[in-house]
Amino acid sequence: MSDRRRIHAGELGAALERELTIYGEDITEAIRDVTEASMKKLVKKTKATAPRGKRNGQFKKNITADYQQLNRRGKRSKGQFRGRTVRATWYVKAPDYRLTHLIVKGHETKDGGRTRANPFLQNALDEVLPEYERNIEEAIKNGK
Repeated sequence: MSDRRRIHAGELGAALERELTIYGEDITEAIRDVTEASMKKLVKKTKATAPRGKRNGQFKKNITADYQQLNRRGKRSKGQFRGRTVRATWYVKAPDYRLTHLIVKGHETKDGGRTRANPFLQNALDEVLPEYERNIEEAIKNGK
């Protein structure tokens, strides 16, 4: 037996709103999970392919990600709006954050030469983003 209820015409709007709210929460949770998994994969790939450096691989050790739950206005969440969306940010901790741009774009040396660019971040993004987009589409189609 199904667990269907009869809904009168006057209750239809409230019933639809309730079902769409549940669906929206399920989608939001699925997107949050997919985002966190993809960010973890991006951090792992960039740590694996980042240049080692002179200080025992300190640059690699400082690669990390931050997850912030935001409300509708893009502010950090509090109270009833907690967890509406998540913002995942890839970054390099201090003091090595200054090196990221120089490594990825290349830079001039003291003797007038130029270093080669190392696109380790873009290569990792090129691998992770298509899968992330597929997983988001799948989460929206399946509703979970």
